[in-house]
Amino acid sequence: SAGRGEKPPCSICGEVGNGVHFGAEACRACAAFFRRSVALNKLYRCRGDGNCDILSTIRCMCRACRFAKCMAVGMKREAVQKYRDAYGKRGSDVESPGSSSVSLPNQGDGFGPPGGFNPNSTFDSVEECGMPILTMLSQNYEKLQSVRRVVHHDQGSSVFQMRTPKAVSYKEANIVSSKECDLVADWILNSYPGFADLHKDQKIILFRNFFLPFVILQGGHFACIHNRSDVIILASGDYIDCSHPETFYYDPDGRQLMSSEDAVRMFASSFSIYRRNVTDPMLRDNVDSFEFFALCSLVLFDTGLEGQSEECIRVSRRIREAIQREILYHYRNVRHIEDPSMRLANLLSLLPALQRATRRFQEDVEISHVFNVYSVDAKFYEMCNGRF
Repeated sequence: SAGRGEKPPCSICGEVGNGVHFGAEACRACAAFFRRSVALNKLYRCRGDGNCDILSTIRCMCRACRFAKCMAVGMKREAVQKYRDAYGKRGSDVESPGSSSVSLPNQGDGFGPPGGFNPNSTFDSVEECGMPILTMLSQNYEKLQSVRRVVHHDQGSSVFQMRTPKAVSYKEANIVSSKECDLVADWILNSYPGFADLHKDQKIILFRNFFLPFVILQGGHFACIHNRSDVIILASGDYIDCSHPETFYYDPDGRQLMSSEDAVRMFASSFSIYRRNVTDPMLRDNVDSFEFFALCSLVLFDTGLEGQSEECIRVSRRIREAIQREILYHYRNVRHIEDPSMRLANLLSLLPALQRATRRFQEDVEISHVFNVYSVDAKFYEMCNGRF
C-alpha cells in the first residue's frame, strides 16, 4: 500500500502509478499501452503459456499478457477515446494501424541511425524493456516476414491464400536467396543503431560477410520453430528435402552436365554437416527468437575483416557488447534462466559450428562452378563467396 503522499503503484506492472486510467490505477506507460491497443484494435499472441510476468522492467516483452492484465485489473475498452490515436499526433510512441505488436521508435527520414540512437554512445541507456536493439530486430523481422509473403508468392496465386510448401531444386533455392538480398539488407539498415551512418563500403564489407551465414543460421531458426531437422526451410516457406537430396539436385531444364544421382554422391554429405553443426545444436538448446537475433548480430558485426575501417570496428564492438548485455537481460528477466552466463557461453559456441557449415557450402558452390558439374547462377555464386 502507498504511504502518505505516495502514489499507489500501477496495478499492471507495479511501477509508480499516475492515477486512475480507464478504470484502474496505472502508470503512464501502461495507460498509453492500453489506449493504443484498444484504439488500434490490436490483437496480440503470447509466445509462452499465457502467464508471463508483467513487471516494470519487462512489461513490454509480452503484449498479450500485458493487455490481459489490463483487462483483469478493471480497465474498460469503452473508456478509450479512439479518435485520439486514429487522428492525433504521430509521435515516437504511437503505433500506426497495421504495425506489429512491438512499438517502433521514430526512424526519422530513413537516412540517419534507426530508432534515434547515437552511434557514438555506449548503449548504456535502454528502453523500458531493457532490450532496445533486440526488440527492434524482432519488430522489423515480423515486417520482413510479411513482405516475404508477397515477394516469394507463386505467380498467378493470391497473396491472401496460404501457399502449400513444396520441395525445391537448387535453381529454385538460388532464386529465393537472390530475392532475399535486398530484403535482408533493408532489415539490417532499419534495425541497428549506427549501421546507417557507416560509409557505404563498410556496410558492404559487413553485409557480404554476413549474408550466407545468415541464410544458413535462419534455416536453423526455422527448424526450431517447426521442430524439424529433416528439411531445410527457406525464407519463401518452401524447403530442401534432406531425406531425398536427388530432388534438390534435379535440373528441370535438363542442362545439368552431372546427373542428379552423381551430384548426390558428391555433395549430399553437406546436408549432414549442416544438420550436425547448425540444426541439431539449435534444436537441442531450443534457441529462441531473441537468441537467433543475437547470433545474427554477432555474425554481422564481426571484426578483423579485410578493408574494415577503425570506425567500423569500434561500432561493431559496441554493438556486439550491447547485444550480449541485452541477451543476458533476456535470460535473467524474461526467461529466468538459473545460469545466464553458461547459457550465453553455449549460444556463442554455435558460431564456430556455423562457420564450418558456411565454409562447406562455399566449397560445394566453388567446386560446382569450377568444374561446371551443375549450373550455378552468377549472382548466386558471387553472393555465396561474398563478392557481390
